[in-house]
Amino acid sequence: ITDARAAVDRFVGDLLDQGDEAFIASFNHAPRIVSQWTRPPSALRGRLNDVRPTGGTAIYDAIVSTGFLFNGRQHTRAALIVISDGADTASDYTLMQARDAVRRTDPFIYAVAIDSGDKTRVSTRVNPDALREITGPSGGYTEVIHSASDLGPATERIANELNKQYTLGYAPTKPPDGQWRSIRVRIRDKDYFARARRGYYAVPRRPS
Repeated sequence: ITDARAAVDRFVGDLLDQGDEAFIASFNHAPRIVSQWTRPPSALRGRLNDVRPTGGTAIYDAIVSTGFLFNGRQHTRAALIVISDGADTASDYTLMQARDAVRRTDPFIYAVAIDSGDKTRVSTRVNPDALREITGPSGGYTEVIHSASDLGPATERIANELNKQYTLGYAPTKPPDGQWRSIRVRIRDKDYFARARRGYYAVPRRPS
């Protein structure tokens, strides 16, 4: 938890642009919003100081429960970064339900999984494949690290990627029908690759 606090404080205080906005949530067997959208993000330093590592691990519930916050953001591009040192042991939502909920929102999702390799807790060790089921379709990724001290470099890599993203848009010819529409982005220059969400639900816009 000490390394997590330090990584989050550096992320919001040094790695994000001060024109960005951010929120912080924590979770054990239940998710909790620590701070709503805040700008500048550096104002969030120290918000995890009172969080204590107790209880179970409800990753899927935490991901689903924070989805509504993205409807109230000011910026177009958005990302959700999940940090956990264990597999989900306490969620009411299943992996499939969490994955479906993520597909109905638009933030990139990144996961940093701390797997110490402790064989005494095999049943609760992180499950990278499960996290990739959630992060991949959103355009994000899952990174497995083996020590909490690696949280700083891992979150810095995410920040560097977020600071280099931009938005591509297009106008579909088919009217919205509520169905899943696949997206595939290719780059001709083989020295580069694109990371993009894999699709979206074509839901009609609500009247203003």
